[in-house]
Amino acid sequence: MSRSEDENPTSEGLLPEDLRLRLMAEPDEWIGFRMILIGNYFSAPLFARLQKDYGLLRDEFVVLANLQNYGPLTANVICGLSGRPKNSISRGVIKLTKEKMVVARTDPGDRRNVILTITDKGRSLFNEVIELFREREKLLFGALTARETTTLDRLLAKILLNWHGGSQNM
Repeated sequence: MSRSEDENPTSEGLLPEDLRLRLMAEPDEWIGFRMILIGNYFSAPLFARLQKDYGLLRDEFVVLANLQNYGPLTANVICGLSGRPKNSISRGVIKLTKEKMVVARTDPGDRRNVILTITDKGRSLFNEVIELFREREKLLFGALTARETTTLDRLLAKILLNWHGGSQNM
């Protein structure tokens, strides 16, 4: 995936130079703002392309990604892992089930739960589209050294582990 002005709003000509330099250089007391920007730069073009080229919406991808990475799960667990709302994940599950990319089965241990499993068709689509995400990672994080990338990955994992440990209940 090559970089275009549509995909990179900080590219030359789209942001005034003084703002671009401030965005890149000034320490910010609100690190969350930079995280929002990076998340937007990373995901917005990808999800637009998934919808256009594959008819796959964000929450449908989230369901496939979680099932591919973690194995059979309930929709509630996917909501917890992804931070996405239940209604959005439910719509994704319904569509993916209709398209035979996900199978939903009642949990024999607790009939109130439905266990979701990715099918070969869903896995095939996931494996195809995940390459777009890997290309985007290279583009977005290309300014980092291998060591910096490893450090960033470890820090992000630490933040997520802390979040899922209960600190989000402020």
